[in-house]
Amino acid sequence: MVRLLKTPSDIAPAPRLMESLYIGTCKCSKPIQTGEQIWYDPLTKKVECYTCGRTSQANAQSGLSLVADIDEAQALIDRINNLLHLPERSSKADAEIAALTKKLKRLAKTDKNALKYLRTGKDGNAFIVRYTGVCRKCRTTVEKGEAAVYINNAIICSKCGTA
Repeated sequence: MVRLLKTPSDIAPAPRLMESLYIGTCKCSKPIQTGEQIWYDPLTKKVECYTCGRTSQANAQSGLSLVADIDEAQALIDRINNLLHLPERSSKADAEIAALTKKLKRLAKTDKNALKYLRTGKDGNAFIVRYTGVCRKCRTTVEKGEAAVYINNAIICSKCGTA
């Protein structure tokens, strides 16, 4: 007779609602006090405040799971890169690139990832033009404050992109 058992990797203990025994901090930066209702995940040994835990539970019941935590700077960088690689960009996309780059510049004061991305702008990443110039590809004027790409010591307008 053969007995089949679930392996420990198949059994994932679900987070449970309990009272906090210790003072801590949730992933949303909310302080957790002793005696508060929290969600404890025995698999990761992390706690979440009641609100975050309810959101996680609702996502789990819907079949959604968190793949990875992405910080705000990385989300902005990914969005800028996606917009830059569009085959045909509209003026809305160009405006969004400019707005996202401004946000990224603000984050660069505290976030090393944003600062690194902006410093590598000479390798083909987006930046905000500091002075009026001419696009190397299409010879249109690139005004101060517009989004552009800097490749091999040449300004490339956002219409021409990185291609």
